[in-house]
Amino acid sequence: MIKNDNKIIKDITDLTAALSGVSSEQINSNTRLRKVVSSRMVAANFLMRDLGYSYDEMSKHINRDRTSFYYYESKHKENYKYWQEYKELYDNLKSAYLGIDNMAMTSEHMLKVFSENDIVSNPNSPFMISFKIGNIEENIFTKHLEATIKALKEAFKGFNYSFRVEHINSWSYEG
Repeated sequence: MIKNDNKIIKDITDLTAALSGVSSEQINSNTRLRKVVSSRMVAANFLMRDLGYSYDEMSKHINRDRTSFYYYESKHKENYKYWQEYKELYDNLKSAYLGIDNMAMTSEHMLKVFSENDIVSNPNSPFMISFKIGNIEENIFTKHLEATIKALKEAFKGFNYSFRVEHINSWSYEG
């Protein structure tokens, strides 16, 4: 993926600052005020988790060394689960930047959409599709790879999704 690192990171930092009520300069500063720290962690985790930036890329553009980003990433799940201010800011940033509401997706809803669109998982299949929307990921085992991908794309066209395909068992594929 081609990225204009400086512009995207600045855009995310500015958007996070606007959503949280702090300045983007504060996010890049050394201050440890709670609101600034939460904004800094949210921006960094969004850039790493949702936009695919590496620790090295982040340390070049945000005034932190790589160990800060290791820490931010390690605390994300806990912060998201137990820190309401962090969760709201992360969800708002994701929704505002991506322009769609992936946060409404639950595992139950995803499975319901699978069922409604005849997307069926068969454990004795040669291909596994790991399908992900937001933080929700489900695996689908299929013999009909192209048709299943087409059905997924149609069923979830209003969402920002990703998927990965793995060939599980070459013997069953060849046989």
